[in-house]
Amino acid sequence: YHASLIGQAAPKHKGKISRVLAAKASLATRVDALSDDTLDHVDTTIGYEGRAKVEARLRQLEGITGPGVSAANGNGALTAAKTAKYDPVAAKSAAKASAYNDSSDMVLDKTPEKKSDKAEAKSSSKKDKKEKKKKDKEKKKRKADDLEESDDDAKAEKKKEKKAKKEKRKSKE
Repeated sequence: YHASLIGQAAPKHKGKISRVLAAKASLATRVDALSDDTLDHVDTTIGYEGRAKVEARLRQLEGITGPGVSAANGNGALTAAKTAKYDPVAAKSAAKASAYNDSSDMVLDKTPEKKSDKAEAKSSSKKDKKEKKKKDKEKKKRKADDLEESDDDAKAEKKKEKKAKKEKRKSKE
């Protein structure tokens, strides 16, 4: 609310004007960031048009109209003659841009395959996938069997240890 345009507005219109100003500032920032203009030729028409539209909206909200007041038409076009319409084609042609370099393009060569070759490739890839799944299942089964055997061995050892402890106790008594 510290901008001069917002400070000029009535308290009930400050929220609307601040949103309009924020939108125009956002658009101007995007144009500035994404434009290919050089430092020698900077196009500032977006900023001037944005300020004029914010001022026109402020006057519209306040209800001030007159012959000397710059206002927006019903279609949104400005009636002020001092701001020109932004034309991106004209702006780019005015800026000294380098030509497009075709040698920097990367082209992938792809040889056309016969339909039968494609079908064979698909069927062979499906077979490979099925075989891989079968092998993975077999590996999992082997791992599970190994774990069960190691668990059985560990249980058997624990039982032997318990029996040995019981026999020691009985022999001591």
